[in-house]
Amino acid sequence: MKYIPTRSGFVCVVLSLALVVAGIGAVATPAAAQSDQPDWAVEMYEDMGPMVETYNENVDADDFGVFAGQLQGERVNLVVDDPANDTEGSVSFRLDDDLRMQEVELGTRDDATIRMSTDKDTMDRVIASDAPETEFQNAVVDDEITISGIGTVNRVKWTVVNTVGGVLRGIFG
Repeated sequence: MKYIPTRSGFVCVVLSLALVVAGIGAVATPAAAQSDQPDWAVEMYEDMGPMVETYNENVDADDFGVFAGQLQGERVNLVVDDPANDTEGSVSFRLDDDLRMQEVELGTRDDATIRMSTDKDTMDRVIASDAPETEFQNAVVDDEITISGIGTVNRVKWTVVNTVGGVLRGIFG
């Protein structure tokens, strides 16, 4: 005689399989996020470790002026373009209220509120700098790192911030 599982037995087996598949997917997701990054982006991310430490020790939100209030608490996708190889890499992080970088990860984050865009040469210069907080700030002021909002409200906010910043740079140099 064939064994026919009860309804509760069948549900238990299906739920168990679903949990196993979900667990494998959760474990595989970080690897997938890293695998879509070019080798230079993985190396850039690894090189950022000491830079982030130095940046966090030395950053002063007051040095960012009016931009500080706009950057505090933002969740950032930093997208770096390498025109020499026609590739793009990304690193994500959160800025705390003191503009220190937290939760630095390779790849983008789904809950990002802003996108910072730059090229590989600029990022290499920031990483190699003895004062990365100053180099980063200068790159933003010089439009070597651009900031745009993600989502309607943030997009409008950063359009206004960038426009006002451009006008002030034009007036005060």
